[in-house]
Amino acid sequence: MKFYDRKQELAILQLNTRQSEKTACFTMMVGRRRIGKTALLLGIR
Repeated sequence: MKFYDRKQELAILQLNTRQSEKTACFTMMVGRRRIGKTALLLGIR
C-alpha cells in the first residue's frame, strides 16, 4: 500500500521510534477503520 501525503506522520513515528531506544515512549494510533493505521505503523520499520 502506498501512502500519499503522510510524510509528516511517518517522520513523527520515526522520531518516536528513535526516542524509544533511549527512554520509554508511548505512541497511540487512533483513527477510523480501514484507513491504513496498521500499514502505516508497519511501514516505519
